[in-house]
Amino acid sequence: MIDHWKGKKNGNLPQTVEKALDILETFATSQTSLGITELGRIVRLNKSTIYRIVQALSKKGYVIQDEQTKKYRTGYKILGIAGSLLNQNDFREMARTQLEGLAKKALQTVQLGILEGNEVVFVDQREGGRDVIQLRLRIGDRAPLHCTASGKSILAFLREDELEELLKNYRLEARTPKTITTISKLKRQLQVIRKNGYSFCDAEFHRDIRAVGAPILGLNMRVVGSVVLSMPTIRMKTNQVAYYGEMVKETGRAISKGLGCPDEEGRKDKV
Repeated sequence: MIDHWKGKKNGNLPQTVEKALDILETFATSQTSLGITELGRIVRLNKSTIYRIVQALSKKGYVIQDEQTKKYRTGYKILGIAGSLLNQNDFREMARTQLEGLAKKALQTVQLGILEGNEVVFVDQREGGRDVIQLRLRIGDRAPLHCTASGKSILAFLREDELEELLKNYRLEARTPKTITTISKLKRQLQVIRKNGYSFCDAEFHRDIRAVGAPILGLNMRVVGSVVLSMPTIRMKTNQVAYYGEMVKETGRAISKGLGCPDEEGRKDKV
């Protein structure tokens, strides 16, 4: 019997890798979980080959199995890889013009964040003016998902199964008296964010900072990051949240378009 996982000795490694990538791409573009038989029809491979590859992907966390249906779906680890890929110069360069435009218009600090593990990582920052109080972060700084505008923008636009997987062992640590510390309350707020298309952080991470954020979507309408506008609470009044929210949402849409996200008509049900 041929062992497809022994690499160069039998020359099957490249072919097996290609098959594994085909299967992974099928999971990534599917809106539902898939069984071995369904995968076989789509990628045109026999069940034994598919089963072996899926088990290897599952062991590494790239796909996960539903305990009830026994079907498989994309694992959370894929998002971490996507985040790492986005933390590259090309992504920042592509988004930079939009970030600078928003910072100049709002005269406030703008950040670009991506998902990495259970945190948001800030990969770029633009400052809107020399005479305003700035929230200064270093490139590479990390922050929680549940109490930042950047993190909540990402959480709100994850697929439902991805969100549930992430929240399984997630700790909602209190950073200020306003931090959300229960999953139920967080989920209610995520519903509002989906409806509005932008998030609001009301001094939940830093006591004196308010922020609004919007998701950045890529191909297949998958969330890949977020853009955030932050400022001191004295500069963002509660009656200005919608104004700044719409501003940051438009910036998120522009960056998303540059990443290949469908235009307004194609994404109207998402953001």
